[in-house]
Amino acid sequence: MLNNIPPSDIPLIFIRYSDDKKIRRVVIKMKKSTSIWQDRNFIKYFTANALSNLGNWFDFVAVLILFRYSWKADPMLIALIPIMYAIPSILLGQFAGVFADRRNKLRILVHSDWIRACLTLLLVFTSSPLLALPVLLLRNTVGVVSQPAQQGLMRNIVDEEDIMKAVTINGSLFQLVKVVGPLIGGSVAGIFSPGFSIVLNAASFVLSGFILTRIHLINTTFKEKKILSDTKPLSFFTSWKEGWKIVFTSRILCASILFGILTTMTIQMIDAQFVTLFSVVFPNKAELTGWVISAIGIGSLLIVLFLNRMKHIRKYGWFFGTGTMLLGIMTGGFGFLADYSFIVLAICLAFIGGIGNGVTFTAINYLIQKEPPKAAIGRVSGIMDSTLSILFIIGPLLGGFMINQFGVLAAFRFIGICLTLIGMAGVLLQKLIWKQNESTILKGSEPLHEEKSFG
Repeated sequence: MLNNIPPSDIPLIFIRYSDDKKIRRVVIKMKKSTSIWQDRNFIKYFTANALSNLGNWFDFVAVLILFRYSWKADPMLIALIPIMYAIPSILLGQFAGVFADRRNKLRILVHSDWIRACLTLLLVFTSSPLLALPVLLLRNTVGVVSQPAQQGLMRNIVDEEDIMKAVTINGSLFQLVKVVGPLIGGSVAGIFSPGFSIVLNAASFVLSGFILTRIHLINTTFKEKKILSDTKPLSFFTSWKEGWKIVFTSRILCASILFGILTTMTIQMIDAQFVTLFSVVFPNKAELTGWVISAIGIGSLLIVLFLNRMKHIRKYGWFFGTGTMLLGIMTGGFGFLADYSFIVLAICLAFIGGIGNGVTFTAINYLIQKEPPKAAIGRVSGIMDSTLSILFIIGPLLGGFMINQFGVLAAFRFIGICLTLIGMAGVLLQKLIWKQNESTILKGSEPLHEEKSFG
């Protein structure tokens, strides 16, 4: 019997013989963990995500350059570009989550990539902003199903004990392309043309879809498949209602979404106003806005790489609260820059805010993977995505109104204080906000031997 068990999988075995029955009992005390980078499925998944994300940033910068420098579009038309990205998530995010849960997620991602590649190529042949905006809207409508499908697919690609590593590695990728993507994309568009960058994005979608077709799913047992095949499928509307029921009946999910709404709303009030602030404090340093955005990305990237060492998140309050508090320190500190006018101080504050952003980003993605049932990850992801996307339109409008009424420095100070207080409340009141029932605590409170956890 032992000869059939690979020694590499069983590093420590205790064998006991029964004198009466001569039966050998094998008790496996510990399973040797292997690196997630040895998982070919995950490498393919990671590579496909890297290609599509990097291509998206190439594309976004190229579209902005195309609108402003090639077509001489006015600011109002340029302001419609991010709205074309947000509207599909707001209107269809929840339904996309239901759709992803009811269909083959891998096939959804492949088809989504290839359809978006065709629409991206169509964008190259448009001749005016009024024609390009509907193409952007249609492309992002096709892409809105990708986020819940990606979230739901991850648990069928990596083992349960590797979820935290997979989340943080993907988070590192996301933060890295936020720093590198705009820089390379803008350079390529400037040296060659915006159309060339857009073609590169189309090629990245095609290649991403091809790589996804080479993935073989795991964690889908025969029993699970039989249950799914024997069960009468629920209606679309019933599945949507069940997604919301899962959110409302889970104290952790509900509290996290409400906390996220409050924090995101506050952040979005000033997120697009960094350039306004720095034009007042550093009128001769137009490049400072780019430096600050890069510093935020670097801070996020480094903390996400550090969190890759962790195995579990057991107390979400530390993550959500600390992340929000650090974002508050950055925002409030920006409001006092006029008193000091130190560029290095602005960069340091941005780095601190980037750490807060990375901590919060990791907690959200881990939460989506671990808290909902596996069959409902897509729906919960869609609910969070669509709910928070609404704030990307409401928040900037409120922030613009506040800045017009009280001034940019006062607005940053006030919003920074609010974020800091919200973060402190998340840390100090986490037992009340993220209250767990006893079964959940018993289930997740005992980590494996030598595993590291945070909180």
